Amino acid sequence: MSRRRVLLQAALGAAMLCLAPKDAAQPFMGQTVPVQGQLVSRNQGPVPGLTVFLLHPMLGRSMPSITDQYGRFGWVAIPLRPEAYFLEIYWGPNLVYRQAVQVMQPLTIAPIFL
Repeated sequence: MSRRRVLLQAALGAAMLCLAPKDAAQPFMGQTVPVQGQLVSRNQGPVPGLTVFLLHPMLGRSMPSITDQYGRFGWVAIPLRPEAYFLEIYWGPNLVYRQAVQVMQPLTIAPIFL
């Protein structure tokens, strides 16, 4: 990932922490972890160029991660939260995939087949 993209994602993680409610679970406050994954086509090829977000019910939506030539996506600083995030994948403006994911530690999501 480019340095600018890494810095933007780190800034987003910090901004998301500022939005956390005051009664949020204390063990999670201030902790962020990387989250990554890969999109794969049904014929086992990578799926580049799709937009991926993490959506949290209280924190909102992450910065977008665009899948690279290998179908990989990721963020460097996602806040640890006891509530599930939703992983959303868009092809242009169309939502093509949505899955609940728990971010309780550094996370590598199993390959997603589209």
